[in-house]
Amino acid sequence: MANDFKFTDNSAQVLAALKQAETRALNICGQKAVTYAQNLAREDTGLLRNSIAYALDGEAPNIKTYKANKGDGSGSYGGTMPKENGNARAVYVGTNVPYGIYNELGTRRIKAKPFIRPAAQDHSEEYKSIIENELKKG
Repeated sequence: MANDFKFTDNSAQVLAALKQAETRALNICGQKAVTYAQNLAREDTGLLRNSIAYALDGEAPNIKTYKANKGDGSGSYGGTMPKENGNARAVYVGTNVPYGIYNELGTRRIKAKPFIRPAAQDHSEEYKSIIENELKKG
């Protein structure tokens, strides 16, 4: 009696599901990092806080424009983030407000009040958990 086996290649569907899970996870991590950074950013007019955004590599930022809570300052984002080499994916969190770097790193006149680095570094275990959970969901 011969055993007949039939193999079905579902690797394309599996890879597509993994890519979707990866994108979901990075978007969730980006959203959380933006919230953490906004909570840490100095607030004067609200322009710096409102300008904090995230983008996945090779994609445009998740916001197009932003405004200050007070005053008439406003800004916009354009373009896309660079695409990483290889298969690695990344999420970028930052601001395009020119003085954001001075708040993050400080100057001889302005004491540093980091908001981007702590938003990323202080929550790394949470981000790992999010990625793991989304990959498990498929």
